[in-house]
Amino acid sequence: MRKYPGYIFILFVCSLLVVSCSVKKNTRATRTYHALTTRYNVYFNGAESFKEQLKTMEDNYEDDYTRERIYMHPVSAYASPSDNDPGGNFDRAIEKSQKAIQLHSIKKKPVRNSNQMSNPKYREFISRDEYNPFIHNAWLLMGKSQYFNGDFLGASATFVYIARHFTWKPDLVAESRLWLARCYLDMGWLYEAEEVLQKINNDGLPDSQQERFATVNADYLIRKGEYRQAIPFLQTAIKAESNKRQKIRMTYLLAQLYTLTGENNAAYAAYEQVIKMGPAYRTELNARIRQTEVFAGGDREKVMKNLTRMTRQAKNEPYLDQIYYAIGNLYLAEKDTTQAIANYILAAEKSSRQGKDKAISQLTLGRIYFDRREYVKAQPCYAEALPLLGEDYPGYSDIAKRSAVLDELAVHAGNVELQDSLQHLASLPEPERMKVIQKIIDDLIAEEKRIEEEEKRRAYLESQQGVEMLQSNAKLPTVPSMNMGNGSNAWYFYNQAMVSAGKVEFQRKWGKRKLEDDWRRRNKASFSMSDFVDNNIDYDDSGPGDERDLADASGAGTADVQNPLSSDPKDPQFYVQQLPLTPEDIAVSNEIISDGLFNMGLILKNKLEDMSAAIASFNELERRFPDSEYLLEMYYNMYLIYMRMGNETMANVYKNRLIGRYPGSDYALAMANPDYLENLKNMGVMQEVLYNRAYEAYLANDTRTVHECYKEVARKYPLSDLMPKFMFLDALSYIGEKNIDAFQSGLKELLERYPDADVSPVASGMLKGLAQGRTIATDGGAPKGMIWTMSLGGENALSDEDSVAPFILDKDVPHSLVLVYETDAMLSNRLLFDVAKYNFSNFLIKDFDLEIISFNEISMLVVKGFNNFDELMHYRSMLEGENGVTLPDGVRPVMISDTNFKLLFEGRSFEDYFNFMEENQ
Repeated sequence: MRKYPGYIFILFVCSLLVVSCSVKKNTRATRTYHALTTRYNVYFNGAESFKEQLKTMEDNYEDDYTRERIYMHPVSAYASPSDNDPGGNFDRAIEKSQKAIQLHSIKKKPVRNSNQMSNPKYREFISRDEYNPFIHNAWLLMGKSQYFNGDFLGASATFVYIARHFTWKPDLVAESRLWLARCYLDMGWLYEAEEVLQKINNDGLPDSQQERFATVNADYLIRKGEYRQAIPFLQTAIKAESNKRQKIRMTYLLAQLYTLTGENNAAYAAYEQVIKMGPAYRTELNARIRQTEVFAGGDREKVMKNLTRMTRQAKNEPYLDQIYYAIGNLYLAEKDTTQAIANYILAAEKSSRQGKDKAISQLTLGRIYFDRREYVKAQPCYAEALPLLGEDYPGYSDIAKRSAVLDELAVHAGNVELQDSLQHLASLPEPERMKVIQKIIDDLIAEEKRIEEEEKRRAYLESQQGVEMLQSNAKLPTVPSMNMGNGSNAWYFYNQAMVSAGKVEFQRKWGKRKLEDDWRRRNKASFSMSDFVDNNIDYDDSGPGDERDLADASGAGTADVQNPLSSDPKDPQFYVQQLPLTPEDIAVSNEIISDGLFNMGLILKNKLEDMSAAIASFNELERRFPDSEYLLEMYYNMYLIYMRMGNETMANVYKNRLIGRYPGSDYALAMANPDYLENLKNMGVMQEVLYNRAYEAYLANDTRTVHECYKEVARKYPLSDLMPKFMFLDALSYIGEKNIDAFQSGLKELLERYPDADVSPVASGMLKGLAQGRTIATDGGAPKGMIWTMSLGGENALSDEDSVAPFILDKDVPHSLVLVYETDAMLSNRLLFDVAKYNFSNFLIKDFDLEIISFNEISMLVVKGFNNFDELMHYRSMLEGENGVTLPDGVRPVMISDTNFKLLFEGRSFEDYFNFMEENQ
């Protein structure tokens, strides 16, 4: 019987524990029990997992040191899909936090003690939403785990909950708000983050949160671009940081901020501090490289010696591009651009990763060449660097713009350089000339040998790798062999000799051409005046006459019968035949040079706004070719340049030269007007007003007003960029007056003066139609329906009654709704916005594609995504319904199958399609 009291005691203790385990009771015992269980059971496991994963993230993340600013913490990489995964998985910590809250949260109110209600602390206690004194830690752990897991939105919701439901813990509320601000920052919500930080300051920041506030506020100021203000907060955050890898990261960021604020000495010292902290080798290497960017003097030889020694160490082979880039920076700091260029070139050659590091060295090299006005060398640097950069790279849009302009500029600069070189070589005595040519051939042979040796070495390494793969039972990939028949197995574009020969042969025949449509044409105009008088027109771009003319222009026709043309780059005759040795060839070469200099000046002025470089190009043109055909336009552009620069004295010099030498030109007549400058300022607005007036008059068959508007703009604004459109409207108005001769002569004048205008292909097609015997209907006034007869895929032609459009009537194939209108008749973006808004509001599941297409005078908004005609018909009925879209006047809806729509681009017109539908209804 003695054992029964022991059993009774054990039973009592178990009953007490069972009662305490319930979260439906709120007593001192239950609160204590659940607090202890939360802290040392579920929460403990979650907190340990959190610490482990956070250390993994902070220690193992590979920072992108090519960025202008690295991230303050790796977690920020979640905001950019293109960045490295920050690593770390906080799911277990989230799971444990949620479990702790589910099992141990006490929401039940305690039994109220009416005797204590006069005590403010008791009243505050009784009004709480949570009574487990430790559960707030689980909430905070869950929010931080969500944040470091990249769920910034979910984490922000958790921190908002904590701030609202644990108001009796001011330190916790302040900490939650700081974490909330971090969430907003990583989501890019700077305004919301600023509001949170201001509220924290207004409510009073607890001492326990000062260091955390410094970290968050530094991040906020950095993202705003206020680097100087961010530096002291970042310094405070660095002192408080306990993780060594994170401290190194933040110190590296501090050095970058010093660089951005121009404090190069401080930046150099901060990078030195990074190196002394014993970072990973990759971090140390990048810190040493960035030191060279902010090097402001001192023991350059010592730094140079260290970097040079690093190039010989095997462990640095993957980083040779960065090391040579750093050496180039040191030379550049000493203004030794020759050595700097040599090392930047080495950096590009040694790059094995083809990433941003190579792009940065190429950009630096390209900038040097650009500043030296060596555009031919600058162009490939920018062209190679641009694809390696992300669109988030600082100044990416400016780099992309300069690269695109250089593509065009380098063509003209290359032509000038090439012709200068050829003329210089042609001027040498024959023995000296042949010596130079032989040197070129010897270099070519040496390069072929180098490439062949490189191929043998690569083949040997690949064979060794193949043996190793076979020994490890790995399956070898099958690679086709491509023998070019010249003793080399290299693909054509890897065989430098063949590429060189091909380029020279192409340029011998066609000259150096920009990559664009119709590159075979010497004159890019889409017409020839002979087309308008000969009914047997040959529309082939590359007729025999073109080839003969181009061959003559390149000097190929001057080859002597005893010296036939050679295509072998190892044959001296191959080079001799390209030299301008006769007066005719020299004249052609000079024409190419003058053309290049003039176009370089225009591009530099209009597209790069590099006025000093443009002036230099135009001056060179005038110095070398004082009788150039480009002198008139050159004088005018020099006048505009100096006016823009505020140098009226020099502007008047070129104005007087222009008027004195070309008194009857449009430029001279316009500039002779005392109100010319005022007219020039107002031209942008007034030409639009006049054009709208002329267009409305044209639609109203008021041909007299159209002619008056054209005469007024020709008198006041003869250099208006809308002049081709005025001329086109003026010519079309003669159709309503039944004056076909005036219509035809007006179009011819338009094509002669503005061969590259957007309306020129339309005018060209009309004249060709007349030359082919087509007639114009002169009844009913001006041809306002002209756009419906336009061919979208080729040259515009007047309607041909005998033509038959091979459209297909099939309602079960995909269809599109095409909203067609005249290009200048309305705002395309407004129509696009209205239709897109309607689609978004009415079709939540169905997604329609919208595309604006323009062809000179005709434009269209294409709504795609209909599986058949019935779907399209239903959509159109809704679009035109009471709650649909009111289409502007002049917009014509066209329902057409995708198959038939493609036929429009193959030479058909909307009028052809309308006729087809009428016949098949």
